[in-house]
Amino acid sequence: MINKFVNSPHILLVFSALFWGGNAVAGKYLAASIPPVTISFIRLAISGFIIFPLFFVILRKEWKTARTHLKQLTLLALTGIIGFNLLSYWALNFTSAINGSLLNSTSPLFIFLLSYVLTKERIKIKYILSVLLSIGGVIFIITQGSLDRLISFRFNLGDLIMILAVIMWAIYSLLLKKISLEISPFGVFGYSLGIGFMLMIPIVFVELSIIPLGYISSPEWAALLYLGIFPSVCSFLLWNRAVVLIGAAKASVFLNLIPVFGSVAAFFMLGEVITVAHVVGGSLVFAGIYFSSYTKKSSSILQEKEG
Repeated sequence: MINKFVNSPHILLVFSALFWGGNAVAGKYLAASIPPVTISFIRLAISGFIIFPLFFVILRKEWKTARTHLKQLTLLALTGIIGFNLLSYWALNFTSAINGSLLNSTSPLFIFLLSYVLTKERIKIKYILSVLLSIGGVIFIITQGSLDRLISFRFNLGDLIMILAVIMWAIYSLLLKKISLEISPFGVFGYSLGIGFMLMIPIVFVELSIIPLGYISSPEWAALLYLGIFPSVCSFLLWNRAVVLIGAAKASVFLNLIPVFGSVAAFFMLGEVITVAHVVGGSLVFAGIYFSSYTKKSSSILQEKEG
């Protein structure tokens, strides 16, 4: 039963998206009381207490190999462990959890674009149209469908920061596939988590010297525990395993489920309103990603070589 679950990328990706769906909701809840770097740091600390005892044997066994790939592991830590999470929590100080979840769904778009740039393959008209469609959806979300806002370029700062976070995640996902040929998914996550934690120590001291940490009550601790366990550990491990099985481009399609789970959670837990702009913009993003991802095997530029 466990082997079937571990080797079923679709199931892994659904649960990964489910746990990530609550990430923006918990992050939005914490944004009012805890600064973003501190949220990320506490989240990493909780994750570390779980990961390192569980995977100590694997990490020790793969240490020699990991030592020769410290540069790549550091890049993974900077993009996926630090960059994506830190920018995401910073963005939620300025935008809603629903917006954050919807913009997170543009990850396949950026993975698609970066894959094209790195592989230097010729892009067809239909892929250009799919990219434009998704970009149109992003613009519709961050402008809330306002032409005046678009003309005057009064975009929500949080939405723009969230897009930068998504780009970080796209880079992480593409780097992950290559290094996973040398190190197991557990080893990659454990080492990149440890590097990310150490790199954040001086940053969190600087932040707390500027913004003192106040009293953290039980609800805040519950939200931090959720972030440290489910999006940080469970989702990463499930995502990493699925990427190894089917590749970043194919796996990225399932990120479309994140705003579905996230928007529902934000509606019930934070009382956020799902607007027409969210529905229209999100639909355009999904449509663009669908066209770019679900193509015939013989013509898809997203089809990855196996073996």
